[in-house]
Order: sequence, then structure tokens, then C-alpha cells
Amino acid sequence: MFFSKIILALSFSAGILATPVASNPSDLAARNAIIARQPEENAVPCKREEMIKRGIKEGDYPKEPGYFGVLACKDLSRALPDQFFAGSAASVSLWSALQTKVQPLCRIEPHNSSDVARVLAIARGHECHFAILGGGVSPYRGASNADQGITIDMRRMKNIAFVAETAIRVEAGNVWGEVYRALEPFNMSATGTRSSLTGVVGSILGGGISYFSEYHGWACDSVISFEVVLANSTIVQASLNSQPDLFWSLKGGGNNFGIVTSLVLEAFERPPMWHTFEHSNEDDSTAMVFERMEKYSSVMPLGVWYISTTLEWHVPKQQYVVSQQILASESPHLPEKVHPEDEGVQSRDAPTMRTNSYRSTMVEMAQKMQAMNPKGLFNFFGSVTVKSNAKVFLAFANIFREEVDVIKAEPDLGINIVYNPLTRNALSQMKQNGGNALGVKEEDGPLTVVNINCRWSDESSEARMRQFMRNLIRRFSQSAKEMDMLHPYIFQNHAFEEQNVFAGSGDEKLSRLRYVRRLVDPDGVFQNLQPGYFKLEHTTKGKSMPKSEL
Repeated sequence: MFFSKIILALSFSAGILATPVASNPSDLAARNAIIARQPEENAVPCKREEMIKRGIKEGDYPKEPGYFGVLACKDLSRALPDQFFAGSAASVSLWSALQTKVQPLCRIEPHNSSDVARVLAIARGHECHFAILGGGVSPYRGASNADQGITIDMRRMKNIAFVAETAIRVEAGNVWGEVYRALEPFNMSATGTRSSLTGVVGSILGGGISYFSEYHGWACDSVISFEVVLANSTIVQASLNSQPDLFWSLKGGGNNFGIVTSLVLEAFERPPMWHTFEHSNEDDSTAMVFERMEKYSSVMPLGVWYISTTLEWHVPKQQYVVSQQILASESPHLPEKVHPEDEGVQSRDAPTMRTNSYRSTMVEMAQKMQAMNPKGLFNFFGSVTVKSNAKVFLAFANIFREEVDVIKAEPDLGINIVYNPLTRNALSQMKQNGGNALGVKEEDGPLTVVNINCRWSDESSEARMRQFMRNLIRRFSQSAKEMDMLHPYIFQNHAFEEQNVFAGSGDEKLSRLRYVRRLVDPDGVFQNLQPGYFKLEHTTKGKSMPKSEL
């Protein structure tokens, strides 16, 4: 009965995707006053005295590389003096050490979309390349920090406000932890990603796997509208009823179309949640866990919102550990004696697994997930999608062990693979509100997105770790293909920088994405001047890059 009420609530809240309901303005104002008092998840103070101390001087910059960037930065210092900072990698908050190894010529902290439009116009006029910094959790150089270019830092665009009973407007500087914190006082949540410091906009542009995907689709599927600065610096609203092709393209098409400055998201009543980790150090648990994973990939148990399986090399224990993470409105897998404070209880249907289970909020869960992925290390991601099958899961586990055995002496190594199921029901949620640009369909399911996470501390090991990622992705893909289990889709948010993400979109969706790109950015501003991350077209570098890279 309880769960049926949840489904009814979800069905009601889904209606907001098409038409936001009328709201009591005074009630919304009261809600927004509460949100305004919430602390920032990743606050970095803006110090005016530091800006003055590091003020721009022409002599501070080399003529080569970056001369055209110098001209752009000088214009920006005049146009937006209160938002201008001379370039310094130390002045931005970045998760991956690889991104801290690049230094922008200058950094701008816009207050609103009009400021973003002015910055873009100046960058475009000087053909100076740029990057957008939201959450800053991409592991790759240049993704959100522009080497010898302009970093557009969204940290001042932090507003979150209700615009209807079940819809919130979120500016581009927010991370998901801040959205969850804003909604928590109202017992509500949104379809966001699983880590607190992940940027809202970046995750949505890439799709965004969520704890709530089974009933709401991915993060991009909960968007009602986008505010976007286009290549010509015009500001448009994209929704199902206005600029529908652009709206569709932004839901998984990456940063190829414009700069998203804010978006309106569906919000829904959050049910009581149990967060459960089941784990084992025993190799004989692996096959059993994968069989259960295949079963749940077909039909998610009643009351379960999310399940994933992780295989990791555990450095302190010097052994492989398999675990499952489960989010449920009830605890159907667990013995009835399990309570929030219980730990180490034997799992009901996996006797060699131990269970830690507790009631939790989205804020707490996102923070726990973020704590597992600390800042300041070097990182690579990778992703492969397969049909949900225990045999291919086990094949990947064996390949993973073989490849990790070669590098497991690496200092501060943290490495795992995470199996994220996509049931047909979850895939069906992606049809809502005009669908999305992701290369998956309901009839493809059930699928599993296998994400690879790799971190290390020694900068000199980058080439070695890069080769490890190449080997693992190649062997995963080859093994799945031989078993007729490989799906072409590549999850953009977690892809290796050498993977051809859009090749997995399918011919029809890729053609539509490229058509929209040419329509809104005929000169290829976001292909050429924003080179970081995954591009629809072959790119060249802007003039502010070193001549050797032109």
C-alpha cells in the first residue's frame, strides 16, 4: 500500500514535465527563503583583494603561446572588472589533479547569463579558446579549465528557487549536493547524480545516471527547460514547446550547442529510503552476485530504486572485494531484524555477503559517495555498455583482475569497475518530455553500463595508467563482442577521453545532433574554441593555443 502511494505521487509529479502546475506565490517565497539559508556544498570564497593583487598587466603574460588570449583577457578586464581574475590554476576548485596542471590566462566569474554572453562575445571576437567550470569533476585536462585561455567559472551563479510546486530553477554554478540540500527541508528530491560535488549542468549534458532512474529516467530526462547562451551570444529558452530540437540535443548531446546558464528541473516527493551496502572478500561470492545482478536488471524488485555492483582492488587489504549498493523505500533483501544501526548482518539471499543498512537522506548518500572519490589525485574514467548477462559480467571481472595485477603496486592506487543496470522500465522513462539524445532505447534493454574508475598519485605514472585504461576498454569491448553482448552506447559522463562517444549514438540520433549543431552554431564556436570534452565534429584549436597545436 505504501509503495503504491509512492507510485501515485511519482505519476502526479511526472505531469510537471509537460506543464508546471499553478502555485501559491507566498508559499513558494517561503520555500525559497529556506533554500537561501542552506550552505554551499563546495564554497570557495571570492577575495577581492586577491584579484587586485593579481591584477592583469600586459607584461605578466608571454606573447607565445596565448597572445590572442592576452588581448581577450585585457578586454574582459575592462568589460567585467569585478568578475575578472588573472589566471591561476590554484584559484579554482578542481577535483582531478590532471586539471590542475593547466593554467588559464584569465578567469571570469559571471553573475548572470548576460555576463556569460559578453564573455563569449569577447572570446569569439579574439578566437580565444575557453572552458566552462561548473562542478569541476571531469578528470581530463581542458574539460573545465582552459590552458592559456579563458576559464568561465560559474561559482557565483548559485541560485536555486521553486518556480512551481514541483519544479525548481537551478543556476549553472550548483552541484548536486546543493540541490539535494535545498530540497531536503520539504522532503523532496530531484533526479540527480550520486555524488555531491558533481556539477548539475555538466552531468545533465552527458545524461546523468541517478539513484532514481528506475522511475524517473536519467538526470537529463527531468529537465523542463534550459536557458542557453548560443554561439552568437543570444540567450534563448529551450523546452519541449520552444526550440524543441535544441532542447532534445542538450539532453545527452554534451557541450556542443551553447553554454547552459540555468535549467528548470522536476522535483518530487522523496520516499523514506534505506541505503544498503552488501560486501564480501570471498571470490566465490562474485558469480552469485552477478547472477543476482542479471536477475535485477530484468525486473527491479518492488520497492527498490537503484542497485549497482562494484568490483575493486582494495589496497589496504591487498585483495579484490565485490559489493552491491542498494537504495530502497523498503528493505526487501534483508532479514527482518535489520535496523538502521545494524552492521555486519548476513544477507538473506547471498549468504557469503555482509550487510550494512541504514536509513538515509539524499544529502547523506551523496556525501558518502563523494567521500569515496577524494580530491587531488590523478584520475581516468572509462565506460562500456553491454547486454545484462552474468557471463559477460564475470568475463569482465576476470579481465579486470588480470590487468590490475600488472599495476597494483602503483602508489595510492584506487581502481574499480561499477556495473549499473538499465532495466527496460528505466529505459522507458527516457521517452518522457520528447525523449533524449542518448544512444539507447527501451527495446535494447535490459542493459548494463560498466564504468571504470582509476586514480593514482604519481604524476609520472600517467602514460602507464593511460595504457592500462586502453587495454581494459579494448579487452572489455572485444570480450563482449565475441559473446554478442556488446552495445555501442558509451556513457559520456564516464567515458575515457580517447573513446568516440558519439559513435555510439546511432546514425539517426547522430545526424540529428549534427543538424542542430550546424543550426545553432554554424561557425563551430563550441567545436573549435571550447576544445575540452567530447565533440560532435573533428576539432581544431583556437588561436590562443600554442603554434605547435594549431
